[in-house]
Amino acid sequence: MAVERVVSRILWWGGVASLALMLIGLIGHAAQVGVVSEGFEIPRALGRGGAATSRHVFTSVAQVVAGLRHRPVDPLAVATVGLLALLATPVAAVVAAIPVFLSTGDRRYALIATLLAVALIGSLLLGGAG
Repeated sequence: MAVERVVSRILWWGGVASLALMLIGLIGHAAQVGVVSEGFEIPRALGRGGAATSRHVFTSVAQVVAGLRHRPVDPLAVATVGLLALLATPVAAVVAAIPVFLSTGDRRYALIATLLAVALIGSLLLGGAG
């Protein structure tokens, strides 16, 4: 039961923290530009062919970091961190399960979790290559 407890807590708190960051970012953005402003118009944020052209669209981690370092902090960068945390939460749960499996002597499941972690991390790293 130790593995289930560790994984469930990581998934729960990762989801809660992600949701909190996204809400803080969206509320901050609404306070900054106003809810009825053009900052919330989807057609304006999308350019020709569906490509995003808004200055508030982050396409790299470096842009997110720059948005967080900017003063005042870009609230959409905070919301983006929430999305990134949501993506990282299941990966963190699988990685955390590996030492728990090893501590209980379950090498087979530790190996399976390791292969799954490698596949997940590899797909995240190679996902933006295309």
